Amino acid sequence: MAVKVTRYRYAGVRWRRMTMGLITAIALALAGLLAACGGGGGSTGADPGAIDNEATLRVGYAGAPDTLDPHMAVSEDSSSRFGLWGLYDRLFHIGSDGEVKGHLVTDWSYEAAGTTLAMKLRQDVVFQDGTPLDAKVVKANLDRARTLNSPVVKSRLAMVDDVQATGPFEVTLTLSSPVPSIPAVLAETAGMIMHPDLIAHGHPATEVNGSGPYQLSSFVPGESLAMERENSHYWDPEAAKVKRFVFVGIGDSKAFTNALLGRQIDIGQYMPNQLADLEGDPNLNTIQIDQGKGQDLVLNWKQSPLDDLLVRQALNYALDRDTITQAFFPKSKPKWQYNREGLAGHDPSVGQTYSYDPAKAKSLLASAGHPDGIDLGTILVSSVSTPGVAEVVQQQLAEAGISAKLETVDVYGILSRFAKGKDVAALTFVTSGTSPYTGSEYRWLRPSFNPGGVTPKFQSLMTGANSGASAEELEAAYRAIDRYVVENAWSVPLSSFGTLWASDKKVQGLNDKADFAPTHGPVDMRYVSVLKD
Repeated sequence: MAVKVTRYRYAGVRWRRMTMGLITAIALALAGLLAACGGGGGSTGADPGAIDNEATLRVGYAGAPDTLDPHMAVSEDSSSRFGLWGLYDRLFHIGSDGEVKGHLVTDWSYEAAGTTLAMKLRQDVVFQDGTPLDAKVVKANLDRARTLNSPVVKSRLAMVDDVQATGPFEVTLTLSSPVPSIPAVLAETAGMIMHPDLIAHGHPATEVNGSGPYQLSSFVPGESLAMERENSHYWDPEAAKVKRFVFVGIGDSKAFTNALLGRQIDIGQYMPNQLADLEGDPNLNTIQIDQGKGQDLVLNWKQSPLDDLLVRQALNYALDRDTITQAFFPKSKPKWQYNREGLAGHDPSVGQTYSYDPAKAKSLLASAGHPDGIDLGTILVSSVSTPGVAEVVQQQLAEAGISAKLETVDVYGILSRFAKGKDVAALTFVTSGTSPYTGSEYRWLRPSFNPGGVTPKFQSLMTGANSGASAEELEAAYRAIDRYVVENAWSVPLSSFGTLWASDKKVQGLNDKADFAPTHGPVDMRYVSVLKD
């Protein structure tokens, strides 16, 4: 049966706005909600006898999702990280080499010139009430995921025309065209599998019924999630070394750092510029991980004055990527295109297409009929953007004759607001996705990042990147997409950075077994463990 939890509001106070004293009190209260239970063993690089199988691991993030429904996720990687990986199994996952690997799927193959995808499932997976997870269950989930009016998942699966259970543990997808990226899509929330009773009769936004190694204990939308191990039924004996997880969203960067230093959380994800705040604590481990994430000035390129290519190019020349990166994202790299170096689709020939040149920016504005500069309007700024970046962007634009106002918006609210197409630009984070194709779909075919839409030429490039072509032809197609958006200046990429993970030294196993995708970084902590005191 589905687990339903009370949506505690703590007098209506949002977690990310709380004082540290209240954060501490609620973290302790959440831990108290989790009843003790037995289980688990094994090792993740440590002596099994040294692992604390009764441990609680508190994980901090800059934001928290508002729904438990994997198919209604606004951000796939954020929802996956915030506990859904432990509550639901998914069909695939991404390995440390960036390759798609089976999770519930044991084997898969494309047939009929790439227009059908046959997937064989594990036969030893059950939900926590003993119901087998079989082909019929997967079909029900995929049919829901591809038809539900959702922010992201429906568009991800738009190329799936039909889903059939072609055997007790075999599912076949019929595709509108050859789509090599489908397994990568199903490594995200689109591939998470819910109990059929939850789909038919439950409320997935606030209830959970999955086959994962954990059960939900509490959920406060936009604030926190707690889950506890229940893996007596679970097919992977190496999973779930930690007894209970508590995930919290803390939007204020200073409060976040204080939470880790004060051990209100045990592990958290930081921006590179925050490393200095953590130095000097001998009981912390820090690692920096290259990912496909970056800071961009995202443009609504069809709204005046950005409907003029010369103006968009002027914005690109007006910003000093080197200075911004060195000042705010140490150990990161200036960003000139959308697939970072080391990932498929990165095109070395793009180079520094728009080097810092305020004089050229002014000249382009004059050529566009704006000799006295332009008023860009309001730039939306994500609430979790690194402090100071927006002000430097504003200043550098002004030096090139481009005035702009700044408005800070909630990290999740900025996506829905920008999608409405009324704002001209947003300073926010973007990701390259689980594959070059899914990353391009995520970045350019979604109004939350590109309300201006795309051109027929871009659509044809996407079609070429979603075919059954050879690996070499696909790589060429991915690079062509990057070149096209750079040449048309649909946005202003600024910095490509790795994110810093800091944790108590007792935390072990945050490594390639943690679904260490080179695009998203650690998503799944099922193999993480905590050492005994």
